[in-house]
Amino acid sequence: MQRITEAHLDHYREHGYAIVPEFLSAAELAGALDEWRQVLPGWVEYCLDPSQPKPENWQRPGRPLNVSAFRFPFPGTHLNAITMHADLIEFASRAAGGSAMYCEQSHLSFKCKGHFADQDQAMHCDYGNHTLAYPPDDPAYWQTAYLLYYTEVTAAHAPTAVCSRRHYPERILWPAHYKREQRPAIYDNERKVIVPAGSLFIYSMRTFHRGTPFRADVGRLAQFVTYAPAAWKWLGIVGWSAQAIRPEFRAWIEAATPAERELLGFPPPGHSYWSEETLAGVGARYPNMDMTPYKSALQR
Repeated sequence: MQRITEAHLDHYREHGYAIVPEFLSAAELAGALDEWRQVLPGWVEYCLDPSQPKPENWQRPGRPLNVSAFRFPFPGTHLNAITMHADLIEFASRAAGGSAMYCEQSHLSFKCKGHFADQDQAMHCDYGNHTLAYPPDDPAYWQTAYLLYYTEVTAAHAPTAVCSRRHYPERILWPAHYKREQRPAIYDNERKVIVPAGSLFIYSMRTFHRGTPFRADVGRLAQFVTYAPAAWKWLGIVGWSAQAIRPEFRAWIEAATPAERELLGFPPPGHSYWSEETLAGVGARYPNMDMTPYKSALQR
C-alpha cells in the first residue's frame, strides 16, 4: 500500500509541502526507536516520558550533521531502511518528473527545551546549503526534503512552521531568510506541523519554513532525509566519498544492493566506469562486496 498518495503530491506541488500522518508502521517505528537507543542513550526514554531526568550530555555541542554517529549509515537496519524507503524515493522522483534519484542527506536530529537547537528561527528556504546554484521552479531540478518525526509533536514540542508558496508568489526567492518584521505575512500564514510519532513532513528547497521554540520541558527525535535528481552534480548537502573511510560506511557498501549503492552515487552495473582495473580495485577496497553484478554486466 502506497503511503504517500496522489493527494500528497498535489498538495506538495501547489503549496510546497505535504504532511503524511503516521507514515511509519508500528513495527518500523519500534525498530527505529531501538536503534535510537543505541546511538543516543537516554533520549528515547526522556522524549516518551519527560518526567524522567534529561539524558546525560543532553546539551551536545555542534550539529548532528557533522557527527558521524548521527549520519547514515546507522547501526542496525531500521534507520538505514527508512532512509531508502521506496515511498520516499518514488515521491521525490515523481515530483521531479520521473528523474533518477540521489540520496543527498540522511542524519538524525534531536533537541529539547534549553538545547542549543531550541531556537525561534527566522523563516527561510533550505537551498543555501543544498545547492551551489539556485533552485528554479522547474521540476527537473526539484530536491525533496523529508523530516520524519520519531516522537510526537504537539504545540509544546517545537513544531516546524511552514508557509504555503501561495504567500510568496515572486519568481526569484531571494533573500532566502526573512525576519518577522521584514515579511510578516509569511509568519501570519504559517502552519505548525503537529503530528503523532512516525509522521512525515515533506518540503522543497523553495519552501519557507522555520523551527519554533519549545513551550515545555519535553524533547523531540527526528531524521532529515533529502533526495535530489541524480543528474545534477551541483546539488547535495554532503559528499558521501568523505564518509567512505569510516569502517561502518564500508560495511554498509559491502552489504548493500547495487540499487542502494547507486542511490549514493555509486556507479551501477553496466556503467562505462567498470573495467578489469576498476573491478579489481573496488573488489580490493571492499573485500566482502559481491562483485558479480558488475562483472556480469561487463561481460555482455
